[in-house]
Amino acid sequence: MIFKKMFLIFVFSPFACVYHTARYFFGKNRMNDFFYKKIVTMSTNSLSSHIPTYQKDEKFSAFSAKMKETVSKIPFEKSEIAIDAPDMVKFKVTVCQFVEVAKLLGMRKLAKAFCDVDIVYCQKYQPNIIFERKFTLEKGDPFCDHTYKKRHKKNGIKNYIA
Repeated sequence: MIFKKMFLIFVFSPFACVYHTARYFFGKNRMNDFFYKKIVTMSTNSLSSHIPTYQKDEKFSAFSAKMKETVSKIPFEKSEIAIDAPDMVKFKVTVCQFVEVAKLLGMRKLAKAFCDVDIVYCQKYQPNIIFERKFTLEKGDPFCDHTYKKRHKKNGIKNYIA
């Protein structure tokens, strides 16, 4: 893991220099907002080419299998499967180098952007999935939980209040 962290530090160092310089000239809050949006947008688009999309007519178990394979190959995270059910798969991430490096390089406020990417990605590219998260390493929790649930069709019956 130390080599992966060193690699990310090397990759993120120029970005950190630009970020800290821009904060000095344009203000901390303004630059936090600007860079947060850029990280979320760029990372969401990147995820869309790497993460499988659950198709409405596909069995959830096929999507779940693809997700397990994809998550096992993420080089900068350490994760395990917490729940593998017919309509849900949940991963528990115990190490996230993106969050660690962001904090290490003095970009603590931007660490949240790396967590929020998952939420934005699912909203934009996974219309048949409900994504839930209660814990994040960024907030100081011992792990991040990534829960993907199959979105069920609504039965079409209207509920009336009497």
